[in-house]
Amino acid sequence: MNQGSVRVAVVARGEVARSGLAAMLREAARVKQTTVFRPEEFTTASPEDAVQLLILSCDVVVMWCVNGSGTGEEAWAVRLAEVVRRNGVRVLLVLPGAEVRRAASGAVVPCDGILDQEALTVHGLDEALRKAVEGTQPAPVAQTPRQRRTAGERSRPPGRQFTERERRVLELLVEGLSNRQIGQALGVSEHVAKRTVAIVLSKLDSPNRTQAAAVALREGLVGSGPDAALGA
Repeated sequence: MNQGSVRVAVVARGEVARSGLAAMLREAARVKQTTVFRPEEFTTASPEDAVQLLILSCDVVVMWCVNGSGTGEEAWAVRLAEVVRRNGVRVLLVLPGAEVRRAASGAVVPCDGILDQEALTVHGLDEALRKAVEGTQPAPVAQTPRQRRTAGERSRPPGRQFTERERRVLELLVEGLSNRQIGQALGVSEHVAKRTVAIVLSKLDSPNRTQAAAVALREGLVGSGPDAALGA
């Protein structure tokens, strides 16, 4: 049994890729546990539960992709990588050799490291996990326009992000109140509450209330305990 400390999630489309990566990770010294997901779990109409489960289950997610640009059938990778990285989860891409070389000179799925599918070894995977967790992995490529936009949003001082009403709505959202309950607490209509919640989610770049609550707690934007957003 591994005595490592890193929790890893695998996301890969093919059964061979999923089982192969999982087998290698079981041999990696730094890995404590491995969880396997299919990309289809994140391309449903409501993927929030799957995304939240992935975020809670790992420190690093390893994505096996056929291209590094996140286009076509790999569009899921861009969206998922952006969300999990905002929540402190590192991302490693495992790409075909030609895509690794191409990624070095162009836009790529947001990540913390890139590995070559054709040269992948247990040792190389273990070292990539170490560098990702320690933050010593060199930036693989230039950022995509979306990454630069997201980074700019994160750099804004928190105090300028929200109006007084929006900050109060965020606090109530973290407490788990519905739009109607938020409206009652603020003395406004449910429609106004719903619109303000949408603005808050947009400013946090979060796709849903659970994600917004997690981001707010992680960044210290509200004073509630860390279990509030998870319904504990």
